[in-house]
Amino acid sequence: MTAQLFLLALATLSLGCRESSADQRTRAPAQRVVPETLAVRSADPDVRRAAGALRDGRPWLASQTLAPVLADSSRRTPEVELLAASAAAAWEGWSDVQALLTGRPWLDTLAGGRGRLLLARAAFARRDAAAALEHASAAVRAAPGDAERAERTVLVARALDRLEQRDSAAAAYARAADALPLVADWLRLRAAGVMADSAARARLYATVRVPTARARVPWTEAFALERSGDAMGASRALESLGSRAAAFRLRLAGEPDSARREVVRRELIDFIRARAGTADARQAIDVLDAAAPTMTIDEHLVVARSAARSGALERARRGFSINFGARSTPAEQGDLFAYANVLARLNRDREAAQGYARVSEPALLPSAQYQRARALLGAGDGAGARRALQDVVRRFPKDSNAAAARMLLADLATDDGRDADARAAYLAVAKDFPESRHAARARFRAAVIAFAARNQRAAARELDSLAQRYPRSDVLNGAQYWAGRAWADLRDTAKARERWRAVAAREPLSYYAAAAARRLGEESWAPPAPTADSEPASPWAREIVARADLLERLGMDTEAGFEYDALAADSAQRTPDDLLAAGRALLARGQPSRAIAIGWRLVGRGVRDARAYRLAYPVVVREVIAAEAARRSLDPALVAGVIRQESSFNPRATSPAGARGLMQVMPDVGRQLARGRSFPEWDPVLLYQPDVNVQLGVDHLATFVRQYGELARVLAAYNAGPGRVRRWVEKAGADDPELFTERIPFDETRDYVRIVQRNRDLYRALYQW
Repeated sequence: MTAQLFLLALATLSLGCRESSADQRTRAPAQRVVPETLAVRSADPDVRRAAGALRDGRPWLASQTLAPVLADSSRRTPEVELLAASAAAAWEGWSDVQALLTGRPWLDTLAGGRGRLLLARAAFARRDAAAALEHASAAVRAAPGDAERAERTVLVARALDRLEQRDSAAAAYARAADALPLVADWLRLRAAGVMADSAARARLYATVRVPTARARVPWTEAFALERSGDAMGASRALESLGSRAAAFRLRLAGEPDSARREVVRRELIDFIRARAGTADARQAIDVLDAAAPTMTIDEHLVVARSAARSGALERARRGFSINFGARSTPAEQGDLFAYANVLARLNRDREAAQGYARVSEPALLPSAQYQRARALLGAGDGAGARRALQDVVRRFPKDSNAAAARMLLADLATDDGRDADARAAYLAVAKDFPESRHAARARFRAAVIAFAARNQRAAARELDSLAQRYPRSDVLNGAQYWAGRAWADLRDTAKARERWRAVAAREPLSYYAAAAARRLGEESWAPPAPTADSEPASPWAREIVARADLLERLGMDTEAGFEYDALAADSAQRTPDDLLAAGRALLARGQPSRAIAIGWRLVGRGVRDARAYRLAYPVVVREVIAAEAARRSLDPALVAGVIRQESSFNPRATSPAGARGLMQVMPDVGRQLARGRSFPEWDPVLLYQPDVNVQLGVDHLATFVRQYGELARVLAAYNAGPGRVRRWVEKAGADDPELFTERIPFDETRDYVRIVQRNRDLYRALYQW
């Protein structure tokens, strides 16, 4: 958990969400929202199947299984309703939870008041603190034991916190801290955060011992100062902590004099200008937008420039648009170019092409014209793109953009079936720009065309020459692999095997190394089995994990995140067993990015057996992947390989285009697939639920398997769409899957096809499916 996320929590609080936890942050996998188990006594087979699905981390399947049971009055019982609400809570269907449980007469008697607990959480989700307090208080009264009572008291404290009943909230946090020693430090920090008495806060701070919590004391003090009405004191505290953006927010909020507020606002603009493109500037823009939405056109330009550099594309687009639309003088050429780049990155290709056409400054013109051609191509104007590329070559023949334009023209020629023209163009680029980054790639693509035309001798000669001339090129592995294939076709087995062995030895995890091993009749490289694969002992990790688990159960996600940060911290003091235990714990708790980082850290420290690589190439919901792959007759290792490339197993991943979840399914595609599966309801939030996403993603992948059969084509279609694949399969040599892959003109898709196949090989080696 970063300081920025903690500050996001503070900012959220100041805008009306009065609680020191960032409840609206990106959460862990949804099945962890309600981890308590629910005993099921029903003999109804559907009910028992649903309970099993919920235990296995498949809450949506549980909801689907229970739908006909709920519709049948003879089968619908309080136990069924509570189980259905538990499943809905796990996939964040809070409106379903409310509909299932509101007004039920058994809420306070069945399962120790678990229904009240679910209703309290549903109320928190819709920001209804009064309802949350009502249900949480009832859940405390219905608690079956002291531990449950203490945990539910935290929900009461959180609701009181949001309702600004600060003394009562502090008392409730303190009671819970006394009963829950494992997380007492964090609860005392929460209590301190709502106290107005600085001496009382100091006494609580003195009791905090856990280092991770101790590090948050100054941040909590800044928050408490704000809650107590001392905005300037809080601002100074945050300034001392290096949080300038949050300090500006408080200075703006705490300054009653309009003239002095204007001074602060101008300082904020200057800060954004000075830190343009940084994370600090991006946070400062958020502060500025919230506190001072009215800006001059020049200030909009300052914001747009910074937002464009930091990747806040929509904010940059808006700022540039306002500035250009209101100004009476011509815009600076650099700003026109930056605005067009923003539009291109937002896939607004026609507008981007128009923007690039407005750039006339000589230093920017070659790049602007080349990017205009790419935008026209993205907009579907192939003829216009070709004319624009030819214009770049004619007007700027020595510029690096001319080399890029000639490469793209050659790519388009291959799409048109003019391989001879494309090969000549590639070779000309390599000849005219021998020291550019394009030279090695141009030679490689020209040689691949020669191979596809069955001119293996030319291909072998050119590929060998490339490897000798550009020994550090990023196409070196590919060049040596294809040189091996060319020599093999020429029946020079010795030369072929020599090249394949060089590839396999250089980068054993690569796509080309795996392909070379197959050509050599050998097994692909796989990490060695560890000498012992039992759970490593780490008291350090065990204690942190226990705290994080309880904090998540209490809804204190921000604090749990700080504990996860402590697990993932890069420390030379941690032993390999500590790191292995931490990585496995993080992975089990829906923190794959942190686990992957630990895996690569272990590899870097010399732990290169399967335990480290299982963290670098993790699997979550393995049973779901295996079951869904079996249902559609797919290789589960392939599905895992797709997920590793699409989302790195982050269930909350969202692409700039809006694709969601493990397999990056677009909401519109998800809706269509869900309709085909007869989902009883549809909500795009379901795509963040791992079992739903895998189910629909596997269906989507299986569609392309039926359509194309051959894996390289399947993966190309999954990444780039079937329309493009229909063109690519017409190229010479496309019947050879490896040659088809090399002849994909899009770098992103070509790399995707290679990487997913490499991932599949590793997942086969690392896991039993």
